[in-house]
Amino acid sequence: MKVFLKILFASLIAGTWHQIDSESGGVAIALFLFVLAVLLMNPVKFQSPEKREEYIQKIREKKEQKLAIARKQKEERARLRKEKQDREEQEKREFQARMKNNQ
Repeated sequence: MKVFLKILFASLIAGTWHQIDSESGGVAIALFLFVLAVLLMNPVKFQSPEKREEYIQKIREKKEQKLAIARKQKEERARLRKEKQDREEQEKREFQARMKNNQ
């Protein structure tokens, strides 16, 4: 029902314009579309400061979680790299020990 009233109001304004200046039909159509677009737009709603703070806090928590996950992934990669180096060094020592035993 509200949309119908908005269309009716935009039509009345465009019709009035067309009656005033009957030679400019294109302007009346453009005026109708403009008024209808303005009437159908949703107004900006008031947001309470409490809800805004809750939203900001949630964003901060998500950012901290992402940073913590990234930190843990970095630590895990460093640990794996260290283990790989240790294994390679151990294999190298074992190889050198076998070479000494074979000589």
